[in-house]
Amino acid sequence: MMRRWLPVVLAILVVVVTAGVRPAGNAREVGGSNYDFYGLSGGCSREQYGTVDSFDRGRDVIEKQLSQMYDAGQRRLRIGIFHQHGRDTGTVMDSSTGDLSPADRRQLTELLAAVKKAGFHEIEVAFHPQGDDSPQDWDAMDEQAYRENWSLIANLHPLIAAAGLPYKIDLLNEGMPMSTEPVLRQYAKRLWADYTAKFGKADTVGFSMTVWIADRATQLPAVYGSNPPDLFDVHLYGDSWNGDEYSQFVQADKKMTALGYRQPWIIGETYFDDVLAAQGIRQAIGATGRQVRYITQWPLSRDRRCADVDVAPPTRFLTGI
Repeated sequence: MMRRWLPVVLAILVVVVTAGVRPAGNAREVGGSNYDFYGLSGGCSREQYGTVDSFDRGRDVIEKQLSQMYDAGQRRLRIGIFHQHGRDTGTVMDSSTGDLSPADRRQLTELLAAVKKAGFHEIEVAFHPQGDDSPQDWDAMDEQAYRENWSLIANLHPLIAAAGLPYKIDLLNEGMPMSTEPVLRQYAKRLWADYTAKFGKADTVGFSMTVWIADRATQLPAVYGSNPPDLFDVHLYGDSWNGDEYSQFVQADKKMTALGYRQPWIIGETYFDDVLAAQGIRQAIGATGRQVRYITQWPLSRDRRCADVDVAPPTRFLTGI
């Protein structure tokens, strides 16, 4: 969802043709949820319920929820790596060394094993640097923080690849800059060059894009040069300022098409279990012909009962887009 801590989405499904590396089959691809929190307390408090950082404490609950989500029709998950230059919080993990702690690496490994055991077909892993590590908040490039973030991605890549699940990596959640964000553009351009030099581009969506997507699309050439990803991740949240999901989708498609970017999309975030979002996205797919592989909802309802997350676990799921 919007940056720092707020990933965003809904669990609508999707029905489209497969694309990208290691596709999960020839049938239409069903989506699912961003699964980053297994509980809420006091109405909106999610910090102690991170599915990675608190996996040991919540193992039994998480495994049960994964089964419930699968039984509800979900087949793909988006998993966030929340990290910072500082102590673990229950969701945000210490990345001060350029890696997670041995305990957190093990918890991530065991969470991914539980996802696979539950039967899920595919995952996307999204990096969410927090605090001083968040380039969305920088006034100038922070060399130490950049190296920490890049080292973390490089160190976790083999662990993610070894999980035995088809996967994609989002190098920075909602990290594609606006035209007014030169520092973020510098960060993304450098990280894309470093990542693709070491790992190639087949297993990454690059940097996901949140509203206003049409403006962010103008920055694609500056970030990716002549080597864009084969698949984009876009986040759609209808509101009175940016328009509904239909208009956001159509405007983004128009701008990307004009710039020559016809790659398929994952809709990585949208409101939870939301009929209006599902209808708007379905209509926009029909109007534009843009291929959408699948959708993963963010655990936030349209009425936003909490700031960033108001649903845990994200079990309900619309399956008819």
